[in-house]
Amino acid sequence: MLKRIYHHFDEHVETYLASVALVTFSALVVLQVIMRYVFNSPLTWSEELARFALVWFVYLAGSYAVRYQRHVKFNVLMDLLGRVTPLTQRLIRIFVFLLWFAFLAFIFYLSLESVIRQFGTGQVSPAMRMPMYLVYLAIPVGMALMGFRVVQHTVKAFVDIVKNPHAPVPPSQVEVD
Repeated sequence: MLKRIYHHFDEHVETYLASVALVTFSALVVLQVIMRYVFNSPLTWSEELARFALVWFVYLAGSYAVRYQRHVKFNVLMDLLGRVTPLTQRLIRIFVFLLWFAFLAFIFYLSLESVIRQFGTGQVSPAMRMPMYLVYLAIPVGMALMGFRVVQHTVKAFVDIVKNPHAPVPPSQVEVD
């Protein structure tokens, strides 16, 4: 039972969270347009909340892209090395994942400092009077989710090396993220 719940959560957490943020953003933009141009009475808070929902959507969708490996991929390293052995390709892939994780950890650390600073200042948004650290919190949450997904891919790559070190690498795995 717990394994099924974990699997479902693992498969869909970004989908659910990003969908909520996107629907919120879209609905608020439509509401703002209707209120402004149809009723000639714009809302003071909707544009601000829509902007904050968009920020959250971007970082949650980033994690979704990592989960399904939909980020922009650069094959320069593989092109420079030419046709290398499958084991070398797998090792390069792990190296890239480790570099990616280090970058995400660095950004996570810096963004967490920023959230703590925002919390300390007590700054609030102009229209809604919402604490700004809630908006800034999207960055470390997104970095943590992306880092978790990169760790999952790294573990899978290590398992692949152990099980199939010399088997040809499928074309989808040759591309370096």
